[in-house]
Amino acid sequence: MLRGHATARVDEKGRVKVPAEFLDQFLELCGPERRIFVTSLDGKMVQVYPLPVWEEHERKIAALPRTNPALENYLRTVNYWGKETQLDAAGRLLVHPSLREATHLDGEASVFGRQNTLELCDHALFRGQPPTVSKEDLAQLAALGL
Repeated sequence: MLRGHATARVDEKGRVKVPAEFLDQFLELCGPERRIFVTSLDGKMVQVYPLPVWEEHERKIAALPRTNPALENYLRTVNYWGKETQLDAAGRLLVHPSLREATHLDGEASVFGRQNTLELCDHALFRGQPPTVSKEDLAQLAALGL
């Protein structure tokens, strides 16, 4: 399970080394080929899926009606921002230039564990105001059984 937060540097080529606290588990999720799918839902946060995790997600998507406008928008968005790539031997992932530019990933990045994926953003995005859970969020989570 990938959980917690770490920081990482984005090099001049747009590569981010997966922080040590996530690397072994992330590699295990990726499998021997180290394939990943890098995308975004909003052009602000980067989602990094081990390819087997993304492929399982795609199987769920394939079972849904393609006439649903929300699904079509979702697919268009993740494919617009998305690129399949591979972790290199040093455990670095490449954030392609258009996504790197949109998310302002150039320097220090925040890396969040999200169970079986990683999420990246410009570290400055949360530096001044870290994320919080509102009372409304807690109420909705309670309704879900959390």
